[in-house]
Amino acid sequence: MTGKIKLSTLQIFMTAVDVVEFSKVLKDQIESVKFITQGIWPDRNIPIFDILDMETAKNIHFCIINIDILSIENYKKNYVGHYPNSTDYRNAVVGEGLVGFSCSRIADYNIESLMNGWLTASYDLLEEPETDKFVKAVWKIFKKGAKKVYLINRETGQIADKPETRFFAWPDAAKKFNGENGHYLTNHAFAYFVAKDV
Repeated sequence: MTGKIKLSTLQIFMTAVDVVEFSKVLKDQIESVKFITQGIWPDRNIPIFDILDMETAKNIHFCIINIDILSIENYKKNYVGHYPNSTDYRNAVVGEGLVGFSCSRIADYNIESLMNGWLTASYDLLEEPETDKFVKAVWKIFKKGAKKVYLINRETGQIADKPETRFFAWPDAAKKFNGENGHYLTNHAFAYFVAKDV
């Protein structure tokens, strides 16, 4: 019998510099983590990294795996497979021992601004208590390095008094997309943010 499915997501703003730094901090604090690139592969030998560098950080989608919870062997066996009528392999980014990690990207509706990515997890609270602990630890580490962001009116420059509850920016993104010269953090064409304490 399964329990309650937990869905948890953080909306994140990060440059490649932030992504690399986050991977180092996470690896330093949770030694059993690795990073797996999401994509389409010719076989089950998918790219796996201990930490990310500037080149690998350009890949938009990853998952963070805790190999103390889910081994690489079991990941490849249970989370990498074919789509119907395809010979290519694709890999999942959420599940037991996993956190989905989609990086920020330049907004297609405003090429001066950075659109959020996300950290996301989906797991069974009762069946997967270790995953619950892992996800909470990742969230805590991420938030510790992040800055709060505030909605801004681009026409008036007025910044909201209260920060957003689900959106966070790491330092390089906060500094480079701080509202100057049209460079903002953004979620959609009518929502722009800045970090106040930059």
